[in-house]
Amino acid sequence: MVYLNITFPEDLKKDLDLEVRQERTKRSTLIQKAVRTYLKLKHQKAVDVLLKEGYQEMAAESKNVMKDFEKADRESWKHVD
Repeated sequence: MVYLNITFPEDLKKDLDLEVRQERTKRSTLIQKAVRTYLKLKHQKAVDVLLKEGYQEMAAESKNVMKDFEKADRESWKHVD
């Protein structure tokens, strides 16, 4: 375990202390949970951005494939009775 010395605005400290009492935990435990949650959310946001970019690239590629086969499809329909 590593010890950190951090500063808080007075109003944030009051909110923290209130939450600590309600949760029946320690300040350090609550701060650790908050930091873990923040980091997890930040990581998830980065993953979401990458997934969105990937899906957009796949959609664009699918449209290009559809365009490539459009002419062949039109030709095929000419032979359908």
